[in-house]
Amino acid sequence: MIANSTPLICLAKIGRLRLLKALFGSVTVTEVVKDEVLVEGKPGHSSISDAINEGWIMVANPKQIVELGLGKGENSSLSLAKESNDDLLIDDAAAIRAAKALGINFLRTTSVLIRAVGRKIITKKEAVTLISQLVKAGYYISPRYLTEILAKLTT
Repeated sequence: MIANSTPLICLAKIGRLRLLKALFGSVTVTEVVKDEVLVEGKPGHSSISDAINEGWIMVANPKQIVELGLGKGENSSLSLAKESNDDLLIDDAAAIRAAKALGINFLRTTSVLIRAVGRKIITKKEAVTLISQLVKAGYYISPRYLTEILAKLTT
């Protein structure tokens, strides 16, 4: 699993970064993403730094960056996911469109929570609470998508 900055920061903000380790064993970020998330004082900095030091968040770079008109982190993450034929954890709408166009399988931060419920790592009730915490922490979910997610988690 390749991860972009936003999912790492968001999961760290709500104290659930380790869901990635539980679900995927390890996660890879590019050097650009590492630099974006390891800014002193930025939310999640210490838990992401700990995960890198523990070795379950690893750093790798693509051989070639495909310029997609996105941010540096998104470009590098998409390039590495395409090159390594790996799934991508990303939330940016334009980057998701690019992933679809490039045939890259992707997950959103909210998909991680749903997958964690499916694997019985967290309960549906916990997932609803965590989604609420994500929104309070500044994570944007369109009303339509939020309704879909909550319907999955409350039935």
